[in-house]
This record gives sequence, C-alpha cells and structure tokens, in this order.
Amino acid sequence: MTCAHSGPLRRTAAVLAGLLLGGCTLSPVPPATQPSGVTQQLMMRSLERALGQLDIEKLKQQRVAVEVFYHAGPEALVKEFVVTWLRAHGIRTVSESPDLKVKAFASVLGTDNDQTLIGIPAFQAPVVNIGVPEIAFFKWQRNRGVAEMRLFEFDGKTDAIVNAPPTATGRAKLDKFTVLLIFGFTLSDVDKHE
Repeated sequence: MTCAHSGPLRRTAAVLAGLLLGGCTLSPVPPATQPSGVTQQLMMRSLERALGQLDIEKLKQQRVAVEVFYHAGPEALVKEFVVTWLRAHGIRTVSESPDLKVKAFASVLGTDNDQTLIGIPAFQAPVVNIGVPEIAFFKWQRNRGVAEMRLFEFDGKTDAIVNAPPTATGRAKLDKFTVLLIFGFTLSDVDKHE
C-alpha cells in the first residue's frame, strides 16, 4: 500500500524541486546602471586629467565667461564639471562683461574596451542546448577612457580670437586579469620511518 502512494508523492516532490530550482534561476537581478560605473569613472578621470594639462595661467588674471561643447556624456554634468574645475583652479567666471570668452571643446570623451582570452569562450552546446561557461587560463580585460580638451579664448568685447592653446589629452585605464592557477603537489608517507 505504501508503494502505491510513493509514486505520486515522488512525482510531486520532483515537480516542486524543479519549480524551486527554476525559480532560483529566474530570480530578478537589478539592471546595471547605464553607463556602467567603470565607464563613468574612466570618462571623469580622463576629463579631469585632460583639464589638468591645459595652460590656464593667463586666464587667472581675467574675468572669464565659459561655454562648454562636447560630443558625448551627460550634458549638465560635463558642463558643470568643466566650469567648476576652472573655478577651483583660480579662474573667475562671470556671465556679464567678461574680459575673455572661453569656448571649451571636449572633442573626445568616451571609453573603449577589449579583451584577450587564452582558454575556451562561453558557448551554447549544440545538441543539448546547455550553456557552457567560459574557461579562462588567462584573460585580460582592458577598459580605456580618453578625453581631449581644447580651449579657444576670445576677446570679451570684439570676439576676436586671442589664444588657441594646443589640445590636452587625458587618459584613464582599468585592467582586469584572470589567471587559472593549477597547483601540483604530492602527499606521501614513504619517507617516514616507523
């Protein structure tokens, strides 16, 4: 009599276990921010480093109006960061009656990434349709940030160009390495004398 009831009980337990395992694999994962934190860090560090290479000594004795132009990045953040950085480094910014008008161009502001893998990349097994994870003996993930900044200085009254210093470039990097370490060792009691 116990054998007749054990079949449906086992099937029910197997179905519940399958649902539980399926629920674990389908648990919601919060999405990553866009752009990623690494991308944000690389962009801001490279922008800061490009600004640090600019020759701004002559600007410190003037009242300056600043406009910022760029291709990519969050608009308000990039503009405010450039203006605030200039202020923090001794430049007096004004909105009316400037001695100089400065147009700051971030011609490049972005990130690139690449990787080198020695091992087996992740793939989908053809017949059984099961994902096979990556097996990396060595993996090098390279993330690079680059910013190019150029200032053009104009007379505050005539709008004639006064100075156009060369482009300043800032770079930032973040590298991740994965190395599969295989240790060989021997356990033996052959050398022990009793």
